Amino acid sequence: MPGRPSNPEGPLAQQTPPTGSPAIAQGSVVAGRYEIGRRLGRGGMGVIHLAHDRMLDETVVLKILRHEIAETPGMDERFRSEIRLARKVTHRNVCRIYEYGEDGQIRFISMEWIDGHDLRDQLDSHPEGLPVKQAFSVALQIAEGLEAIHDVGIIHRDLKTPNIMLDKRGRVRLMDFGIAKDTARLGQVGLTQAGVVMGTPEYMSPEQCRAQPLDLRSDIYSLGIVLYEVFTGDVPFQADTPMDTVLLQVQKPLPLDSAEARRIPKPMRAVLSRLLAKRAADRYASVNEAIDAIRKARAETLAEERHTDRNRTPKAWPTVDRREDPRLEIYVNAVVKHLGPDGRTLQQERTIAENISHGGAQVMTSMSGIVAGDTVLFEEIGGEFSTRAEIRNSYLGPDNVHRLNLRFEQRAPDRLVQTDSD
Repeated sequence: MPGRPSNPEGPLAQQTPPTGSPAIAQGSVVAGRYEIGRRLGRGGMGVIHLAHDRMLDETVVLKILRHEIAETPGMDERFRSEIRLARKVTHRNVCRIYEYGEDGQIRFISMEWIDGHDLRDQLDSHPEGLPVKQAFSVALQIAEGLEAIHDVGIIHRDLKTPNIMLDKRGRVRLMDFGIAKDTARLGQVGLTQAGVVMGTPEYMSPEQCRAQPLDLRSDIYSLGIVLYEVFTGDVPFQADTPMDTVLLQVQKPLPLDSAEARRIPKPMRAVLSRLLAKRAADRYASVNEAIDAIRKARAETLAEERHTDRNRTPKAWPTVDRREDPRLEIYVNAVVKHLGPDGRTLQQERTIAENISHGGAQVMTSMSGIVAGDTVLFEEIGGEFSTRAEIRNSYLGPDNVHRLNLRFEQRAPDRLVQTDSD
């Protein structure tokens, strides 16, 4: 089947499914709170179950860690540290991580339940890649989710299509980033010992294949692999064995002259060429740079398509108002700062603004203690719009993420609220 990795479970050093995961019967309760439901799958870290959180009366996912991982000296503190980082990520394209917990010999991670299917399954029904406009939309959502993870200092290390979910609305959600090496602790011994390769060969950067120290640019390479797969339906480097695949990642140039690669729009091929540079120094320095390049490639590709369509028919390409077409949405990356009576910042977070109008917006939040009437400072990331805003109310959305309704003191610019011809 196109794109199926030779080692979908994760660690290259482990070629068989984990056997050390504790057996937990359906219906049993973990930590006096999580009622275990059906098993969703098994990975390199342990067994994954659907569960009911009795305390909050909601469905969550529980990852039960393998004994040999959970019992490694110092691992408890390692997981607590990782979860503290992961909980800081609040983004519409990232699965929320809730907590790391213990119950006797059981160690577990709880996370958001995404009702949908993974991107690899979606590509199975599109063996030649997603339609171009959908492919660009998915590509940008993946990149924006990865940028949010990088912003708190986390290296994903296992970015791949089976770890990317599409919910029922078609929204991309990145998974399995919570147990990853953070940039502040590079070089320390953790899950990856010197000379041991961790990851999925089809998606690993050359430096990851060599078991070298990683930085954020390793994820940028994996992003390139995923986006190549999104546009073509298959990964660019795959051999009969994991070790042969590793050699391809390290040695073989990106096959952009193949019939498969010619399905990728020409502007996007140039982006992929840089994402998938063998030397980390030759890649984009940040995901933000890659996002700008993908957006430019999308604009060039769609402009060419429109030009072609105009030559075929006399009908002009329509301008679409997002308010007249519910399929179109504008989301803005922003920083929201909760201000005290004296104007000082009490707490802040990076978040997503949605349903934007000239006078206000909704923002996702994990900040506590904010109530109607409070004041925040809303600052667009990567843009010039900044304004104080009043909290009109807060509520829990259908995706179990808290949101705030903001009333802007200054009018939002037209570019954020009016039209989108995509």
